[in-house]
Amino acid sequence: MRTVVVGVGNSLMKDEGVGVHVARALADTTLPAGVEVIDAGTDPDVAFDVVRFDRVIIVDAARGGQEPGTIYRFGGEGGLDVNERRQTCHDVGLLQTLRKAAQATPEIVIVGVEPKEIAWGLELSAIVRQSVPRVVRIVQHELRGG
Repeated sequence: MRTVVVGVGNSLMKDEGVGVHVARALADTTLPAGVEVIDAGTDPDVAFDVVRFDRVIIVDAARGGQEPGTIYRFGGEGGLDVNERRQTCHDVGLLQTLRKAAQATPEIVIVGVEPKEIAWGLELSAIVRQSVPRVVRIVQHELRGG
């Protein structure tokens, strides 16, 4: 199975860049065969490239109304409910593109982290930075068929 992990976010906007930080952390680990990690940053066109994979795991900041650092998972084999309350900070362009990609990609999973601060700055807030290793473990679990 060909899988891609896509880290989404603007690393110049503190917690909004959490997906990029997770992608970079994952790229420094040993990944199973057939897995590719993409630091997509804020490039919406990367979603058009994911259709060549059997499974797509997207990591992004997500607002779900919980405490900062809360980790969400939605999508998967049951499908991606784009109307679900927990949505990424890149809802409009990303989810519209994913709707099209979902026609060709059997499984799309989004792992989101509740942001604390979205403002100019290169560093994640302490609480979101602490969630990065947990998100990496969650994605690794997904990659093992979790």
